[in-house]
Amino acid sequence: MNFSVSKLERKAIYADLKTDYLYVAIPFMILIGIKLYLGTWQEIVLSPDWSLASCLVFGQITSKVSKAVAGSTIKTSSQHFGLYTAKRFFFVVVSIIFYCGMLAKPSLTLGYAQIMLFITASYFHFSDGYTTSLLQKNV
Repeated sequence: MNFSVSKLERKAIYADLKTDYLYVAIPFMILIGIKLYLGTWQEIVLSPDWSLASCLVFGQITSKVSKAVAGSTIKTSSQHFGLYTAKRFFFVVVSIIFYCGMLAKPSLTLGYAQIMLFITASYFHFSDGYTTSLLQKNV
């Protein structure tokens, strides 16, 4: 199983991932701008939208990797793929729990935790997205 890609191909993959990510990042840049203009920085942290976005990103990641694995001719271990899927689904559930927590009883601690979850989702968007691209190239 050789996944060697040239530097140019790697840049192209990350350019695609950055483009996908912009559709997540732009609404949050607008949200932050509006919250800062109309309110305080605490409103940014207390916004439950961070958790909702994390849930969407984790769900998208899981879906993309699942499609890539299903369409790939590369043999994968069902146990490893099952563990991967379970971990990503766990993050989806945690995101939903954070979202409900922020709606029911918002706090700055929970707010910062959900932002860290969003940063984690962003990291996985790029790392899992890169893996997905490699799997799709070796179909």
